[in-house]
Amino acid sequence: MSKEELENAYNREKDAETRNRILLVLRVKHDGVIPAHAARELHRSRAWATIWLQRFEEKRLEGLRTAERSGRPMKLDHHEFVSMKRMVVKNECGWTVKDVREMIHKETDVTYSERHTYRLMQKWGVRAIVPDKRLLHKASIKERLAFKKRTLDSSEMSQRGSQSFPKTNPYSF
Repeated sequence: MSKEELENAYNREKDAETRNRILLVLRVKHDGVIPAHAARELHRSRAWATIWLQRFEEKRLEGLRTAERSGRPMKLDHHEFVSMKRMVVKNECGWTVKDVREMIHKETDVTYSERHTYRLMQKWGVRAIVPDKRLLHKASIKERLAFKKRTLDSSEMSQRGSQSFPKTNPYSF
């Protein structure tokens, strides 16, 4: 492959990793740089350079692109996955991980772990709402008023005497 073809491929390529690999091939094949030195220039290991140069020799330019990886298939099909994503992203109030997990289970009968649900939310660009632990089981205003000690302010004591009952503010402690 000529230097011009590689340079054109480098300029057209959008993937940064593939561009680095094309640059490696340009430096080694056309500029005469030793693979270890070219790898060091790209802040990579010598083994990395060897692997990608071998792939270039075998498959040419297509060998420098990142191949599709096999893996465990998703439990949700593509349509379900997209509809769940839309439901989560559309809600402006936010979601907890447990809420998303329960919603996915209710809508599709698929159960994910909380950790995997969190990964899905990250993939969708949604931040999970995490309640502050001190506010998680906070009492209602009525319960706080019933529990609160009644104290007299100095102004109330002077105006009404010691027999009066104070005003209570549910938001003060």
